[in-house]
Amino acid sequence: MSAQEYFGIRNDLADRLMAGSHQLAGVPEPDRGSVLRAAVEAVPLAADWLRPFPALFAEGDSSASRLAFSCLSAAATFPRAELDQIASLGALTTILFGVDDIADGIAGSWSDRDFAAFFQRLPAILTGGAPPEGAGGPVAELLEAWRQWCERFHRYPGAAEHAPEFAVQLEIAGAAMGRERGWTSGVEAWPSYSGYLANGMITILYHAWWTAALGVCGPLPARAAHWTAIEHATDLGGSCLRLANDIRSFERERAEGKPNSISILERSGLSTAQAVAQVSAHVDELDAAFLKELGELPAELAGVAEGQRRSVAFNGGWYRARDTHAYTVQDLGDDARAHGG
Repeated sequence: MSAQEYFGIRNDLADRLMAGSHQLAGVPEPDRGSVLRAAVEAVPLAADWLRPFPALFAEGDSSASRLAFSCLSAAATFPRAELDQIASLGALTTILFGVDDIADGIAGSWSDRDFAAFFQRLPAILTGGAPPEGAGGPVAELLEAWRQWCERFHRYPGAAEHAPEFAVQLEIAGAAMGRERGWTSGVEAWPSYSGYLANGMITILYHAWWTAALGVCGPLPARAAHWTAIEHATDLGGSCLRLANDIRSFERERAEGKPNSISILERSGLSTAQAVAQVSAHVDELDAAFLKELGELPAELAGVAEGQRRSVAFNGGWYRARDTHAYTVQDLGDDARAHGG
């Protein structure tokens, strides 16, 4: 489908079932003003970095294509971070949205071979490989945006220690996204619910984002063992966000023919409302396990544990209320002013 068709799909059923949800519900009320102000301040910096790459804004308007949401998510995760750190992580989220658009065929149509080659370039560039090649188009644009982002990433004192694991997580994500493409195309049979979730917790790109976040905002001195310590919690957080995202996006993914936890449960005989209720209950179970795991992390990772808690609370609450696109910079500014900004 075209980008216009893709972004035009609304999940009216989710809106009805989640009536009363609020997009800022996951941000503690005393923090909302400062989080919104930080996001407002980070957007121009991230926009300056990403404006040369319109392929990142498949919706067609950079002011309404996730940049405001991306910076808000970063600020909600690390409300006391420096502006440059929030902008860097917001820009990363926007780039990862662009990766997802390529995987879903929204920013052009790519063969499985093209997609695999693209995903091989991401970790190679991160770890100092050759710059992107090609005559142009969305993939070349995205790779150049990625190269420039990686240059900024490597300026953070923790980046060198965490870059190797970041590269590994990108490789894992590429394989998982390739698996999803096989399910969507019909080359592979649809998975079970558990098989889908094991893959989907990776394709939400929470793991990749957090290996980067360790490099940008993690404790110093940076140690590779920090990732090992948070990996299981990250599995649980990624699972929470995958399922919350599924509740928001099942109408769009049904139109794509793409597996989604709701559609998988429907195929087993549940009604849509029953499937949403079951997935919502599963999110609550996973979230309880996630919070318990975070509570057992060592003291030196307290800031990362708090960031993960805030990230899942913010993004999960947002998915219950609305989609991530069509939230403009103007909307962000209006929200900031409404909260004393």
